[in-house]
Amino acid sequence: MKRGKAGDLEGITCEHLIFSHALLPCILAKLFNLTINISYVPLSFGRSYTVPILKSNCSVYGKTVTIDDFRGVSISPVISKVFEHCVLDRYGGFFGSGDNQFGFKKNLGCASAVYVLRSVIDYFVALGSTVNICAVDLSKAFDKMNHDGLFIKLMEKILL
Repeated sequence: MKRGKAGDLEGITCEHLIFSHALLPCILAKLFNLTINISYVPLSFGRSYTVPILKSNCSVYGKTVTIDDFRGVSISPVISKVFEHCVLDRYGGFFGSGDNQFGFKKNLGCASAVYVLRSVIDYFVALGSTVNICAVDLSKAFDKMNHDGLFIKLMEKILL
């Protein structure tokens, strides 16, 4: 974890853990093992706050600043981040995703998705087919949606 980041809701930072008593890693290991053994993650691990950050291509001196000129950064609890790193270190090989997912993956992004789309189009055009494409810009959709409604739908899906 990087040093110098903002503190979580309790004010705990990475530095608190780095310079803490040598017994803390043992206590955290017991907590994390218990969390995995009883399949229960503490509710506080999911609490965070969002800080608006001015996008890099915007200048407060050039124009009127609007809400679209900011992106939100969630500050999560430091202990939950340590837990996440431990889980990913130990079980990361079991967490896979499909080859058609490009977002939130290391070394992949929009350019990879465009390349795959272009390759598929070229393949079908070379075989003499007509290719129709419909593109929808969903870049702001997640920011403007009802997150509580999304979580309710996800919980309903899980409980089925």
